[in-house]
Amino acid sequence: METKIYVTPENDPRDYVDYDLCGYPFNKKYPPNKKRYGQSYEGYSNKALGVLLYDYCVMGYDVELSYKGKSYFLMDDGEGVVSDSNYTERKEVYDSPMALVENFKIDGKTLLELSPEIEDIDPV
Repeated sequence: METKIYVTPENDPRDYVDYDLCGYPFNKKYPPNKKRYGQSYEGYSNKALGVLLYDYCVMGYDVELSYKGKSYFLMDDGEGVVSDSNYTERKEVYDSPMALVENFKIDGKTLLELSPEIEDIDPV
């Protein structure tokens, strides 16, 4: 029988995640600004940033995105992984999802730099 360990504010090992007063996690390295951007993209300026910085880095969802007609698949298994469409092949591996978002490059730009140009992105 596999024991499931749940992440809490007390045992979360990720240094880029913090918790608000209600216990909800947020990205403390790139904090959302809900006063400026509202709730639509989790407090970020565009959907891509919301999905990358919140859904992927904080919540741990895998992500599918397309840029210039090519699809990319990002997996969070504790590490940040660029994968195939079945999420079985590990093409590039980074220490964490945050490291992937900051360092994985397409056309010489990181995902943070490309975020306004990403054509489609969704957590899966």
